[in-house]
Amino acid sequence: MRRGSASGLGVLIAATATLAASAPALAEPAPQLDWRPCPENAQVQCATVQVPLDWAQPGGETIEMAVARRPATDPGARIGSLVYMPGGPGGTGVDALVHEQPFSAELASRFDIVSYDPRGFGRSNPLQCDAELVADAPDIRPGGPAQFEEMRRYNRKVADDCRRRTGPIIDHMDTVSVARDIDAFRQALGEQQISLYGISYGTLTGQMYAENFPERVRALVLDSVFDHSLDTRAFFTTEAAAAEDSFREFEKWCAQDQQCALHGEDVGAVFDELYKRADSGELHQPGDPGKPIGPVELSSGAFGAFYGPDWQNLAAQLKALRDQEPAPVALAEPETIPYNVAAFCNDWRPEIDSAEQYAEEWRKQNEAAPHMRVGVGGTVAWGCIDWPARLQNPPHVPQIRTEAPILILNALHDPATGYNWATNVDSQIEQATLLTYDGWGHGVYDRSECTTSAADRYFVDGAVPPEGTHCAAVPPTPDNTIKPYVGW
Repeated sequence: MRRGSASGLGVLIAATATLAASAPALAEPAPQLDWRPCPENAQVQCATVQVPLDWAQPGGETIEMAVARRPATDPGARIGSLVYMPGGPGGTGVDALVHEQPFSAELASRFDIVSYDPRGFGRSNPLQCDAELVADAPDIRPGGPAQFEEMRRYNRKVADDCRRRTGPIIDHMDTVSVARDIDAFRQALGEQQISLYGISYGTLTGQMYAENFPERVRALVLDSVFDHSLDTRAFFTTEAAAAEDSFREFEKWCAQDQQCALHGEDVGAVFDELYKRADSGELHQPGDPGKPIGPVELSSGAFGAFYGPDWQNLAAQLKALRDQEPAPVALAEPETIPYNVAAFCNDWRPEIDSAEQYAEEWRKQNEAAPHMRVGVGGTVAWGCIDWPARLQNPPHVPQIRTEAPILILNALHDPATGYNWATNVDSQIEQATLLTYDGWGHGVYDRSECTTSAADRYFVDGAVPPEGTHCAAVPPTPDNTIKPYVGW
């Protein structure tokens, strides 16, 4: 449940309810979509939907939301449209559909699989920022008042640069606005109800859609779920704890499996020594002193490996760094999305206003993660300190009252959306059922026949598995890992 005072929660719920009540509804029916073959893949159809830049001013400036569709392969058995809500923030659903079919053959036959690029990303009025400025981020470890002020100046400078290059879209990239865009898409599709699948940060979009349009939800799966109810301290420490839990699982594997390049060694001690070298500026890519590796970069590389998880390559990389010898592949570098922090700052804002408070939050993260030191959230949320824009979607417990049941999927050992987030959200949504994957990594739907069939049965028949259902872990191998991506 939400941490913090009851009065604070009440204010946030009231603010959210007011926003929902004042939201304008689009007149139906909406114009039909002009579907055309996507340039990158003619088997997928592409189109655009006009939506307000600011949903509080529906008659004002508009932007185009890029959308894509894979029509049902068995039109006679078609149930409706299934919306794929990408993670990130800032992952592009159009790319996801263009490059692959994200669901099983059964769902592909029964549903039109549709998706979109969230506003501010991909083909949907993308936010433009100076690449060199974004890359030149300050050291995020506490360093006293001067360092804290440098972070604040940097955040304001990036926001001002992005706004100058792209305009006011930077102030309207929250997930409530994306949820309203999805409902405009629904109307353009001519659907009375839609089924939705959200992965990672897309689960926050899914929760916002269900909160604002409960009667439009036919089915909703929240895979690796984001908990929007957390205050600053709880957010940072739970993110760090999730990363540390994944590190401990990596340690256990190394102790048991001879394929680990560090088998028989104290893996925690190896990582701590590398972190110490990185902290003193002495760590670099093997044989290349011109490519230094900082301590946050070291932890982020491990995050990327935990997403799969790809333990075998991570162990080989750590050994190569320690011994300064060639590795099979370089330390994992996270996939980047053009300044996705801007979207996150529309949904969450750290309540930190001094160097002393920032140092205290960093210390608490270190306590929760003695090896990793920080979690995925801690490497992103600092960018929202002193962000010069109104918080559009304040953290709150979503008030979800759908008639349809909701299915939550989460791994027991997820490095980014920790299992305690899933149990929190499960308790917040009365009609939710949590299915636990007893394994590792980020993203559950296609982990095993058990996870896929449970979600498929729910989408097709509306039947959720019994509360307390678990799917057995599938031991990770280099062949069944996913591409590293540090985000939600």
